[in-house]
Formats: sequence, structure tokens, C-alpha cells
Amino acid sequence: IFMYIDKSLESLMPEQKEDVVKVNLSTYKLDNINIREAIHERYDAEIIGKDLFIKYDGRHKVKIHFNLAHSAMTQNPSWDVNIDMNCVMGGNNFRPDVGIWFQTPTFAQSSRPIANSCPPPNVWIEVFYNRDPDRSHALSKIDLIQQHLTNIEYIGIAIPYAVNPIHQNQNPWIVTTPATPTPEMPARTPYIIHLRDVNSILVYYRMDWNEHLVLRCGWRIEFNIVLN
Repeated sequence: IFMYIDKSLESLMPEQKEDVVKVNLSTYKLDNINIREAIHERYDAEIIGKDLFIKYDGRHKVKIHFNLAHSAMTQNPSWDVNIDMNCVMGGNNFRPDVGIWFQTPTFAQSSRPIANSCPPPNVWIEVFYNRDPDRSHALSKIDLIQQHLTNIEYIGIAIPYAVNPIHQNQNPWIVTTPATPTPEMPARTPYIIHLRDVNSILVYYRMDWNEHLVLRCGWRIEFNIVLN
């Protein structure tokens, strides 16, 4: 199976190895936990159904992940905040960009999250470029969360992938104000998609300097830490 995955990746053009890559594994049995763990350890991947997803995160994404995780840990030191931590939901294996667990998973779940079915986080954050397949892959998590009736708060953050359209902050010293929702998904980045809980509708926010969004869990996401 590793040889097949490696050959599939080698056959891709350089521009295809951006954002996220899908490798179909329908010809292989994936019910062996040891094989699933070995796949994750080798490729830092997600397994959803019969598909393997490998994310290629650039510097911008990694920096945002760090800033968000640091903000969440500062907000509530009792939360268990992780970047790219394996979890299991509906028999699928995920790696949320940033996850907040209100109750720390057990030692066994933290050591072998797939074998011991580490639960998904209470707050699930995905950062994605505003183009497919990165965008569609991030948004597919919303359908899965709703499908499995998990009471997860989901935040999707869309960022630009080519030209940076974000202007400089002209008033970096002022107090931030609550962001105002928009009636539909913005066409241009940056923006946020917020699913408050499994029974809620999606709410969209354009991201601008000196604004913030207060989540259901009480965490206040300062947009400046993303836009910086």
C-alpha cells in the first residue's frame, strides 16, 4: 500500500502537490488499525472513507495555526489545545488544523489516537486557501460533523493564495469590535465560516482589522492574529 501511495504522489505534477492531495485507496482493506496508524505516521494524512488526504501547509497556514493555538491556550489554560492532532469520528481519521478539547483525552488516546479512538475536539478549526481542492476539503468536514450529530463548534478560515489583498492595519492600537455577519459566503478572502453547533446554520464573516468573533465556547478570536 505504501508503494502505491508513493507512486501516486510521484505521478503528480508540482502544482498538484499544493494545498491537499487525494489518493483513492478503494482497492485496499483499511480495517487494520496498525496499517492505518502506519499510514498516518508516514504521511501525516487523513483517511475519510476510502480516500487518503495529505495536506501541504505553507508558512502562512502554519503561522496562523500557531497564533490561534496560542490564543486559545491563553484564553483558557485548562483547555487541551493541539495542532494537527489525530482524532476519530464515524470511523474516519482526521487531523484538525487546530483542535480544542475541553477535557484532555486519556493517555492511551493521546499516545495512539487511532487505535484508541481519540474523540474529535469540541472546537474544530480549519485554515484553507480560497480555492479547491483545499476549500472543498475543509468544508466537507462540516457535512461530516452534521452527519454524525456531534456537537462540535466548527470554524473555517479562508485566506488568499496568490496576491495578498490585505491592506495594512491603519489603527493597530484601537480596541477591537465584534464582526458583523454577511448573508452569504464572501467571494473574496479573508473570511470566516462559523458553525455554532450541529443544529445551527452556517454564518459567514468578512475578516478585517480590529474585529473579533466570540465563539460559543467563550473564546474570542481576534482577527488581527490571522491577518498579521
